[in-house]
Amino acid sequence: MSVNTIWIASVPRTGSMWTTNIIREIFFEGNLNVFPKDQIQSDKEILEYYNSEVQLDENNLNKFVLKIHRKLTILPPRSKIITNIRNPFDICASHNEFMKCDLYKSISVASDLSNWIKYYKNLFNDVFLVKYEDIENRTNFLIQKLSEFCEVKLSEMQIQNIIKKYSKNKVMNLIKNNDEAIKNKIKKKETVDEKKIVRFRNGSYRSFDINTGFQTGHVSQRKSGEWKKVFSANEINIIIEKLDSVAVELGYSSEKKTKNL
Repeated sequence: MSVNTIWIASVPRTGSMWTTNIIREIFFEGNLNVFPKDQIQSDKEILEYYNSEVQLDENNLNKFVLKIHRKLTILPPRSKIITNIRNPFDICASHNEFMKCDLYKSISVASDLSNWIKYYKNLFNDVFLVKYEDIENRTNFLIQKLSEFCEVKLSEMQIQNIIKKYSKNKVMNLIKNNDEAIKNKIKKKETVDEKKIVRFRNGSYRSFDINTGFQTGHVSQRKSGEWKKVFSANEINIIIEKLDSVAVELGYSSEKKTKNL
C-alpha cells in the first residue's frame, strides 16, 4: 500500500506549522482526502489520533499530515518524515518571543536542533529537510520539491495559489482576525469554543485556528538574521557564546567571527 502519513517532526519555531499546511494543500490539490480535518493542539493528542485512526486506515486516497515536536524513535508503517532546520540564533529569538519564557530555555531549544538533525540522518534514510530560509527565499522551489516527496504532481498555477494562500501577510491577517474574535467573545462574556483557544495556567491565552493551527504571535515581521532585535546587548553575548558552535555545525555563519571583525 502507498504512503498515507507525512510526519512533520521538528524542533519548535523552525517553520513546522507552515510546512504542515503546505503539505496539506499539496494533497488537497492532488484531489486527495486530508486528515485530520481540524488541527490538533498537543503531541499527546496527535499520537493518540495516530494509534486510533491512522493505523487502521486502508484507503489509499486518505492522507494524514501530523505535526509533532518530539523525535520519532521508529518510522511508522506507510510513513514519511519531514524535519525543519533554521539558524539557531533565529530559533532562540522566535521561541523566546513566542513562549515568553526564560532565555536559557530558548537557548536550550535552539541548541537541540543539531541533535535532531543528526538523529534523523542517522536513523532514517528518506527524511526531507526543510530549511526555513528556503521558506522565505525559495518558496516555489521548495513547494515543488515537497510535492515530489509527497508523490503529487502540481502545476505552476497550483504552486502559486499555495504560495499566495500562506503568504506571511495572509497568515498574519488570519491570526489578527482570530485574536479579535476571541477578545470580543470574552468581552461580551460569550462562550468561547475551547478548540479555538490555547489556555495557560497564568490565565493568559492564545487564539488557535483549527483549520491551520496558527496561534497568536505565531508569525513575526522579522526576517532571518534579525534575531538581535529581540535581545539586550548582554543577552546577545550570552546567546552567541552558547549557540555559535551549533550554528557553525549546521552550516550557518559564526557570530563570533562577525563580532570580532
